[in-house]
Amino acid sequence: MCIKEVLHRVGYVRNLAGLSAREVSLRMGMSPQYVAQLESGRIVLTVEKLLQILEICNFSVERFFSSNIADYEVDEELKNLIEDLPVDKKRNIIEFIKK
Repeated sequence: MCIKEVLHRVGYVRNLAGLSAREVSLRMGMSPQYVAQLESGRIVLTVEKLLQILEICNFSVERFFSSNIADYEVDEELKNLIEDLPVDKKRNIIEFIKK
């Protein structure tokens, strides 16, 4: 995942939480423009600041870095359901999907 995608995801997470860039910046104790500048790539994002933003937005690190951030919850539910199945049922699902 490139930095451009990471910054795009920061904006996605913030918007999903219903927070403005200004509000997140202030909650971080930063200048009101901090997150807007960060999302535009004018400021370097550190791991510490990313984790702080995710915490403010109540967003998991696992979901943030998942391959499909928008469908994460559905994908996780499906994965958990499939993992709990016996092998023969898993094979049935594989065959069904292949058809």
